[in-house]
Amino acid sequence: MAKHQSKLIDIINDKCNTKDILCHMVRAVKDIMTYEVKTLTLDDTIGTCLDIMTENKIRHIPVVDIVTEKDTKSHFVGIVSQRDVFRQISPYLEKIGQANSDINALQQLLVQIVTRKPKCASPESPIQYATTLMVENHVDSVPVLFENDLVGIVTATDVLRLFVRLHAIGHLYEEKTKTEPRRRFVDLLAGNSDEAIWALSSVLGTVKDIMTEEVVSLDEHDNLDKVMKLMQKGKFRHVPVVDRQKKLVGIISDRDVLRLLPYRKGQRKAKSEVFRADLFDVEPYEPVTHQQVYRIMNRDVIHVQPDCGFHEVVKMLHEKKISCVPVIDENKNILGIATVTDVMRGLLAAYALFEKTSA
Repeated sequence: MAKHQSKLIDIINDKCNTKDILCHMVRAVKDIMTYEVKTLTLDDTIGTCLDIMTENKIRHIPVVDIVTEKDTKSHFVGIVSQRDVFRQISPYLEKIGQANSDINALQQLLVQIVTRKPKCASPESPIQYATTLMVENHVDSVPVLFENDLVGIVTATDVLRLFVRLHAIGHLYEEKTKTEPRRRFVDLLAGNSDEAIWALSSVLGTVKDIMTEEVVSLDEHDNLDKVMKLMQKGKFRHVPVVDRQKKLVGIISDRDVLRLLPYRKGQRKAKSEVFRADLFDVEPYEPVTHQQVYRIMNRDVIHVQPDCGFHEVVKMLHEKKISCVPVIDENKNILGIATVTDVMRGLLAAYALFEKTSA
């Protein structure tokens, strides 16, 4: 496959810089995916993987393999996520009184933890297809293959970046036309299709339009075992923490949990239908599971109020490199939570309405 010469994101960046604005239809994975992808092999170590993730500020690394010595072509095998790495090394155990992680943990090979045959997309796949894969499979990335060769990767961050860039164009249009930025954004997303503008505007309004309202929260004195059971039952990755007055005081993520679970030697359990069963696998009565939430939660919580604009939330998620924002009232009572997954669901709803109104 010849490398795509002009990525949509690059075009949008150029237009933002020069104020030479053109409308583009956003359709395919190739328009937003990352082309220059860091890869590792099955024989690389978890330590090497962690170093590359940290250095490049990435959370997913595709894994390739060379089948024979005569075969110089690498073959895509699977993918390793930051969650996979955290679960194997548990780097912060010493902070809660556990034994330090065995140095051998960093020397484990990726062959032990790689997720083989993940869901993939092609460069020509609709953005909706890749987004649906991420939402339905609770993942943040989709490898992109062309004739079985790895040519890129599309992530939830790429979806956020798409929203941010298109909204920036909306602001540039506002300078010329004094038109509401949100309306200009949906013009761009719909390819200037007049019949779709109202439908798209009705989807992409404020954070209330995408947030999850039925929020399950934790008490700050609950323990880690309850956190894991709650996440598995609800299939979610973030849980707000409240005090006895039910006011927001923190948040805990599945990555926070994985950082604390004890170092696990050997091959990881096979993935199952139970959410995070392979990652939350821990021996019963492990001391760490009794740790109380207030000791491990993130107290510096970025939050918004329900009238916050949809695009403001997207920009916040993208720039702060966070995966969710609780939605609260003026008294810090939780009204909902907006996650990157909710943003992607909003994008899917927008495309669905566009297709319906333009049919």
